[in-house]
Amino acid sequence: MSKKLFLLCPLIHGEIYLKERFGNESFFLTALGSVFDFHNMAYADSLIHLLLQEDITEIFHVHDIESPFLRSVVDDEVTFGSGQNQFLSSIFKENHSEIVQEPNKIASLALFHMKHQANLILQHPRLSSLIIENKIALQGLLSQISKRKSIQFDLTMAFQKL
Repeated sequence: MSKKLFLLCPLIHGEIYLKERFGNESFFLTALGSVFDFHNMAYADSLIHLLLQEDITEIFHVHDIESPFLRSVVDDEVTFGSGQNQFLSSIFKENHSEIVQEPNKIASLALFHMKHQANLILQHPRLSSLIIENKIALQGLLSQISKRKSIQFDLTMAFQKL
């Protein structure tokens, strides 16, 4: 059976929906705004241990289009005065011209962030080799948990050459 690891923000309260959709072989790591620090050695070691110990086959980076955290970034509110907020604000500012053209700015910011986090994982010397050797899929999941909807996509596709 396929075991899945979901990386998500605790403010979206998505665990029940995700277990219903993907089954009980689901594991969760949470970080405010779904901003995970893969450069922190202790954190990376813990993640590697979890991936190996539980034989994870897929990693999902989850964002919700109704996230109060992402909304605060897009609306330029300082509701959450955290490093994660500052980080997502920097992604928003770097990609501002593209994000503001989209009808759903929160979804657009989420997609830019997912691509950034996947890039961090794929550039991490130990995580990338573990993912390649164990054929762990990197997935994105853009959701609207209140309506029990989500769109799943392969995050590694963003890095493939045409």
